[in-house]
Amino acid sequence: MNLRRSTAWPACVVTGLAVFLCGLDHLVLLTALTAIRSDFGPAADAGASWFVNAYLVPVAVLPPLAARFAARFGRLRLFTAALVVFTAGSLTAACSDTVTSLTVARAVQGTGAALITPLSLALVAAAVPARRRPVLLGIWGALGGLAVAVGPVVGGAVVQWGGWRSVFLINVPLGCLLAVAAPVLLREPAGPDAAVPAPAVERPATGWLRKRQRSRGWLRNRPSRNLLAVHACGFLMHACVFGTVFWLAQFPQTVQGHSPWEAGLRILPWTAMPLLVAPVAGLVMSRTGPRPVLVTAFALTMVSSVWFALVLRPEAGFTGQLPGLVAGGVGMALFFTAAPEALLAAAPPARGLSASGLNTSVREVGALAGVALSAVLFARHGSLTDPASFTHGLAAVLWGGTAVAGAGLLTATLTGPARPHKAPDPPAPRKPAQRRVPQCREPAAAHPAH
Repeated sequence: MNLRRSTAWPACVVTGLAVFLCGLDHLVLLTALTAIRSDFGPAADAGASWFVNAYLVPVAVLPPLAARFAARFGRLRLFTAALVVFTAGSLTAACSDTVTSLTVARAVQGTGAALITPLSLALVAAAVPARRRPVLLGIWGALGGLAVAVGPVVGGAVVQWGGWRSVFLINVPLGCLLAVAAPVLLREPAGPDAAVPAPAVERPATGWLRKRQRSRGWLRNRPSRNLLAVHACGFLMHACVFGTVFWLAQFPQTVQGHSPWEAGLRILPWTAMPLLVAPVAGLVMSRTGPRPVLVTAFALTMVSSVWFALVLRPEAGFTGQLPGLVAGGVGMALFFTAAPEALLAAAPPARGLSASGLNTSVREVGALAGVALSAVLFARHGSLTDPASFTHGLAAVLWGGTAVAGAGLLTATLTGPARPHKAPDPPAPRKPAQRRVPQCREPAAAHPAH
């Protein structure tokens, strides 16, 4: 059996579940903030924002350093260590009894998550054959999208029946399992991002030659327009999704009086879409390339925001919200399916891990910016005092999300060719020229002497 083929699916599952684990912690805490405030008292009111930011700040800052650390310690070893760090931070957060200890534990979680996402993409890309990469990377990316979507569902269920500490405890069994499985099922890839030392016999350049080499190196390492567009798409999609979901997840509870578990069930049409759409989107992307899938993802996300802005009222029924839920879920599933392939197609082969780390950082900055912008829009046009004021503020947030999704749609048109580049068929082996064996002429019969 081909080792590369036999390790493709295990690598996809292990790394995808690791990304799912980190993505789940983005939104699962939001449903637990009220319970944490009631448990810790007034001290938690000032520190509530730090429970979220202590996780997001290292996730936004550290990923660009993943390539440097991986070159020194190895990608697989660093990935396993990051899983251990994330799991230890989760266990510490569940056992925290003060605001300070919980904030520190969240920072430890964020440190592990900051390295898991870029390293997981590098590991799965090295294990997956090129011809199967769109489908398997689509599944890998969809797991990250599924985590963002099911965060409110899982958080609502866990808080309602297990308390806020269970929000962190659910990470521990899966984190331990992945930390044990990673060294067994994954392989350390050959180092496209490893530093290549200069030959010892080469004389260092001086003067104008050194300046010329630096200029050429800078131009060679400068990101292409395609890669910049992929980064911009990640920023805009995360800004739109996190900015709108932050308030949409509160609408069923704050305005319509549903419990956290009931609110999670009502957005189930959104959360189920990645499981249904990802396999189909991966097959489509293998024929069309990632650009059409990304464009469709932003278009559906924009449609979802417009629909919610028009139909959401305090008395709005579930049937009226259903088209917006489905459109938003499909759009998010398409994006998380196509984004990894678009990134790997745009990044130079020797910069895959570095590009993945930067992309992770850009996405998290987009999430922070989206939540901050949505908070400003909500405070300017609405409030938490009554259902009508909340709905007015939410409508402003949704129109802002529509504008961000529209900018993402235009940016997605700049990401790479419409169809994937196919490797040229290898030339047919030339048949070796047959060597002509000279035919030996029979010697002429000796003439009898006269």
